[in-house]
Amino acid sequence: MYTTEISTVLFNPANRVFEAMVTFHENGDILRIPCSLRFPIEATPSQVIPALIRQAKEKRKNDRAPLISRLSQMNFRNAA
Repeated sequence: MYTTEISTVLFNPANRVFEAMVTFHENGDILRIPCSLRFPIEATPSQVIPALIRQAKEKRKNDRAPLISRLSQMNFRNAA
């Protein structure tokens, strides 16, 4: 089981994409996946945010994210 969190969603005008960092908290680990989707600038948050989360879940499921940050709570406990 995991919870999902999304960073501030930004529009990158150079690439005409919406970008955000999607974070999954699962079993004490933190998994961050950067996402970007091409949507028109007038797209609503209710369209963009679920699509970015779907993209992150798909990347996570298929192990297709070229850049993933994974932090283990176990590492934090051992460092203290």
